[in-house]
Amino acid sequence: MADFDFSDLARLDADLGAVEDKIIPSVTKAVEVSARLGRDEWQKRAKGPSGRMAKAYPRSIDYELVLDQDGAIGAEIGPNLGKSQGSLGILEDAPGDVRAKPQHAGRDTAKAIQADFVKGIELAEKEAFS
Repeated sequence: MADFDFSDLARLDADLGAVEDKIIPSVTKAVEVSARLGRDEWQKRAKGPSGRMAKAYPRSIDYELVLDQDGAIGAEIGPNLGKSQGSLGILEDAPGDVRAKPQHAGRDTAKAIQADFVKGIELAEKEAFS
């Protein structure tokens, strides 16, 4: 029976463990920076259409980091129901009449921050593998 040398495999396993330790904080940072940018962008987009009747709605836009048990890192951006007029977020995409057309601030915000998010993830990758 032949003997096998697994030392290279053991080193690879150790290297991958080190990368994981480096990449998780970097990816978390990239997600949080993009979430903050998304919150600010959505607030800005909501200011005009919200008018007098929903003055507090833009300030209800918030973000929360989401770290699940499988290790996935994400963020939720949108109206915070616990804040003043946060419940008006349901009107964001609701079909209305001529004076209340859908605003799509959330969808447009996601498109606006997409490139910045990709740059952040690429930077996280560079940091982890350098």
